[in-house]
Amino acid sequence: MADMSRRSFFHDYFFKNAMSVLTEAQKGYSAVKSELQEACAETKNDLNYFDSFESAYPLISESAYFLDDEVARLKIDTTGMTQLEIVKEIYRRNKQHNNDDT
Repeated sequence: MADMSRRSFFHDYFFKNAMSVLTEAQKGYSAVKSELQEACAETKNDLNYFDSFESAYPLISESAYFLDDEVARLKIDTTGMTQLEIVKEIYRRNKQHNNDDT
């Protein structure tokens, strides 16, 4: 006859522990997923900084590292341009690029 203690060992220890490990892993995954979604939502505004002239205008009074990055990315020749003209050119090119995509 079969030894039932072996079956109960498998069920009581292995199966129950495996289920608790999976449950904890799912909780951890859900926590990390929600943190990543929050982080992505926070940075979405940074990525869309040049989508409108109104949101880009504060660059004139802020530090220009966003401005420098966009000038380099868009390969804009800024010789003789004021910061306002540079921001307007960045906005124009981004708007043109967005229209080309649609």
